[in-house]
Amino acid sequence: MDNFEKVERLREKADVTYDEAKRALEACNWDMLDALIYLETLGKVKKSSVTTYHSSKAEEEKLHDVEKTVRAEERKMKEENCKKKIKNGWDKFIRVCTDNHFVVKHKEKKVIDIPLGAALIIFALGWHVLLILMLISLFFEYKYNIIGKNELKTVNSAMDKVAETADRLKKDFAEKSEEEKKEDKKEEL
Repeated sequence: MDNFEKVERLREKADVTYDEAKRALEACNWDMLDALIYLETLGKVKKSSVTTYHSSKAEEEKLHDVEKTVRAEERKMKEENCKKKIKNGWDKFIRVCTDNHFVVKHKEKKVIDIPLGAALIIFALGWHVLLILMLISLFFEYKYNIIGKNELKTVNSAMDKVAETADRLKKDFAEKSEEEKKEDKKEEL
């Protein structure tokens, strides 16, 4: 029986795809029984209700080798998936950093417009000073936004809410100051 026939026969018995059957046979040196056991251990095939007994030490060792191969392949697949996720996440982060800009406006006029990646680096280096300056500048009608392909709506809405809060505090403070001045004038009279 040639390899193609073995793949087809395993596909029928195990109800798996051509690629899965071929990979299993290749991992088991084209041994049909070992390939079927291999697929069972991967959860691709329901384990048969027939109990099997190994008649020799050599067969037990062969089965042990297949199990080691299965575990090694599963570990390798998990590592590859993890690496792919990390790479995809990093690629997305880089795209967001290059496709978007951090913009500082004062009374709707752009004061600063730099790539988001550069802004993140600058903020990481001097966050303790920049955070205080940013909060203070909100009371002087400065606003912060991220513009570009992604626009990061949740970040922009959060920054807008902080700016609105600063404006409201500023107005409340101005109103209280005016009330205190009026009360002082009344007391003088």
